[in-house]
Amino acid sequence: MKLKTNRIEALTDGIFAIVMTIMIVSMSELFKIDKFIKEADYHIMFAGLWNDFIAYSISFMLLGVLWLTHHWQFQFIAYIDPPLVFINIIWFMFICLIPFSTMMLSDHPDFFAPVLAFECNILIVFLILYAQWAYVTKKKHLISSSLDVKTVSQQRNVVLLLVIIILFTIAISYEYHLLIK
Repeated sequence: MKLKTNRIEALTDGIFAIVMTIMIVSMSELFKIDKFIKEADYHIMFAGLWNDFIAYSISFMLLGVLWLTHHWQFQFIAYIDPPLVFINIIWFMFICLIPFSTMMLSDHPDFFAPVLAFECNILIVFLILYAQWAYVTKKKHLISSSLDVKTVSQQRNVVLLLVIIILFTIAISYEYHLLIK
C-alpha cells in the first residue's frame, strides 16, 4: 500500500510546533513567583536560570535540525507505507520526550542520569531518523525518481555522523561526571 506523504508531513509540522511551544511554556513556569517577593530576589532567581536557558537553546536548535532533516528526507520520499508511518510514530514519541529530558537536564546538570537521559533521547531520535532513511532507500517504490545514489549516501553519512557525535558526547559526559565525583 502506497500513501501520499502530505498527512505525515502535516503531522510532523504540528508535532514540532507543539513540542517547540511546550519548551518555552515549561520555562514560563519558572517565573511564577509570589507577588510579594522583592525585586532583588527576582534578579537572583533570574540569574540562576542559565542552565535552563542553555538547555532550552540547545534543545530548540536540535529540534530545528531534526525538523529540517525530516523535511529534507521527505523531499525525496514520494510515498509512505504502513511501516514508514509506524517508524514516524515512534520517532514522534521520542521527539515529544525532548521537553521532558531537557527539563531534567536543566534542573540537574551536575547529575549524570539526567544528562544521560537527554543524550539517549537525542541518540534514539537520530537512530530512528537513520532507520527511516535506510528503510525508504531500500524500498525503491517509496522514493522519488530524482533521488540519486550520491544523495542517499550523503544523507546516510550526515545522520550517522550525528549519531557518532552523540555517542562521543555520552562518553565525554560520563568521563566528566567521573572526574567531578
